[in-house]
Amino acid sequence: MKLPVCIFDIESDMLCSNCQDRLDRGEITRFDIDFSKWLLDRLRKYPPLEDLSLQRAIKTANHLILVTKKKNAHILESLEPLVAEMQQTFGELLIFEQPLKLRRVVRQLIDPAMEVGVNSLYLPDGTRESIVMLRNDDKEKILFSKESLRDIASAVLGEPVLFQYQDDRVEKVDDTKDSFDEKMKEFSFRQKRR
Repeated sequence: MKLPVCIFDIESDMLCSNCQDRLDRGEITRFDIDFSKWLLDRLRKYPPLEDLSLQRAIKTANHLILVTKKKNAHILESLEPLVAEMQQTFGELLIFEQPLKLRRVVRQLIDPAMEVGVNSLYLPDGTRESIVMLRNDDKEKILFSKESLRDIASAVLGEPVLFQYQDDRVEKVDDTKDSFDEKMKEFSFRQKRR
């Protein structure tokens, strides 16, 4: 079993210098450590976990997100009692396999729907923010709210990812136009009164 932290560190309850540096840099979190310990405690009961290569464990408000190496998700998915225990303890389970690419993560979250487009904004501080456009017709197909999609994708990718339906954008443009038209009418009315 490969975990985000050394197995020796988990068993000794002390981080080696390498894992401590990774924690300090934000490459792993305290939850990675806690979840690794939780999972290691279940290795005897679930021997197939020996073949698992877990890269990250992330906790959001309602979800447990696990990032595994490519072709490792099936190991967890095949252990239904373990999955049930995870969900009862940590929340709904979502498993993503590396490599983590924006479109792959988005498509996994919104399946069977497809995104209309993805735009990336580069902010002055050098960070990137992505906006994923979705079709209004797909709202019923997508299991997650826009807020949940944002929280999950942002946590998995480590950067802000916003989701917007096309009709949201149209309504905002229409509101701006109405507001502009009203201001122009008001301005014209004032000009006529002078």
